[in-house]
Amino acid sequence: MNQYSSAQTGPIEIENICIRCKGSRLLCGKKTCPILMRNSILKSSVGIDPKDYKGKKDIFGASPPAVFVGSYGYPKVNIGPLLPIGEYAKSKDTHFLDSPESWFGKPIEEIVGFRSSMIRSNFNISVRYNDNLDTTYGKLNRSNRKLLDATQELTLASNSVDTEAHLSRIRFNLKYDTNAAPTGPSGRAEEIKVVDNIKVLKSVDKVYSDRDLKAADAILDYLYKSEDVSITSIQRLLSAGLLGVKKKRTLVPTRWSITAVDDIIGKGIAKKLIHFQTLDKTYTFTGKYLDNKFLILLTPGPWSYEMNEYWHRDSIWNQDIPGVSNNQPSMPVIATDYEFEKGRKNYAGNITGAYYAARKEVEEFLFKQRRQARVFVFREISGGYLVPLGVWVIRETVRNILSDGMKGGNVQIHESLETALQRIREVFTLPIKHWIKTSHLIPYIRKQRRLDYWMV
Repeated sequence: MNQYSSAQTGPIEIENICIRCKGSRLLCGKKTCPILMRNSILKSSVGIDPKDYKGKKDIFGASPPAVFVGSYGYPKVNIGPLLPIGEYAKSKDTHFLDSPESWFGKPIEEIVGFRSSMIRSNFNISVRYNDNLDTTYGKLNRSNRKLLDATQELTLASNSVDTEAHLSRIRFNLKYDTNAAPTGPSGRAEEIKVVDNIKVLKSVDKVYSDRDLKAADAILDYLYKSEDVSITSIQRLLSAGLLGVKKKRTLVPTRWSITAVDDIIGKGIAKKLIHFQTLDKTYTFTGKYLDNKFLILLTPGPWSYEMNEYWHRDSIWNQDIPGVSNNQPSMPVIATDYEFEKGRKNYAGNITGAYYAARKEVEEFLFKQRRQARVFVFREISGGYLVPLGVWVIRETVRNILSDGMKGGNVQIHESLETALQRIREVFTLPIKHWIKTSHLIPYIRKQRRLDYWMV
């Protein structure tokens, strides 16, 4: 699954370092992202006093369930469950703390409050944890095996699970990531114990128990088809190393598993879309959330997809940072990635995880319509999007925009691609000429139509 790591980017076209990196690749050469560090202080409004957690601490609470696998130091990574603290420490049902599917419409402060109200337990192991693997990192010692067993048991659960953890070296900061939801305080796990009976869904038990089933097949043929299994749950199962052929099961950093699941599902749907008839009209859909404005354009033609995003000056990733050669040009910087009918061979290194999150939602929409189309997703991000919250923001916003189908109040029908593009003027502050100049698919479609005209 490390094809979704920042190392696999494919060709890069934009020069702005921060927009390309989004804190994940450290292209500036610094050891930590200065933008994310600036936003990593845990605010006192969370209602937790760090003094109460000095030294070693026994934590007890109902995990949503939630687990986090880091990427730093890969292939040896930190992993552990998240447990509620503060006002949610005594709650029996905490699933909402790790359920992006239920967060759409909520303000940034509330979401940050959810995430900072969980403490992340950490222990360090090789991603190739399987006992039967002969690796240079060796087999798990008994202590780490117990920690991993408890973490994986909790991950299988469909219910919030009472869990005990004995932690040391607790640190109070809030970490942000462009793909994953924020995480709060963390501590070194010395012991983790599940003290509750877990409930495991049949589809989850099936894919976990079948040691000959490939991870992609488990996701597409069982988990994705189960209405009771959320996308977040699938990401969690993949991340915790619970899917795939027995000898090949590995831990997958959370940020990679999020993109991997979106990509696996997206590719699976695309294989079906290409057999449908194309749309007979051109449609545009608009919507916004947390100062993210979207315009989705669907036009007749074989399946192809392009996403373009513009970060306003002084938004998160488009600002002057001391010591970073961000190469701020006078012209607006628009990031773009695209694919044709056969899909992509490289990671979408300009848009990164948001590309796959938006693509999946549009593909699901087209599948319900039993149509294929040429798809454009335009996104404009302003300063009100104060901190990165993860690609769930893109996934859930696009889903909401398309939720009313072809007859929603945010939908317009157009005679052609050219008239549809004019709606950019209504939605975005950035002039239309910049969007068109950056696009790869627009000139391709125009060229194809000219060729079709002369061949008639």
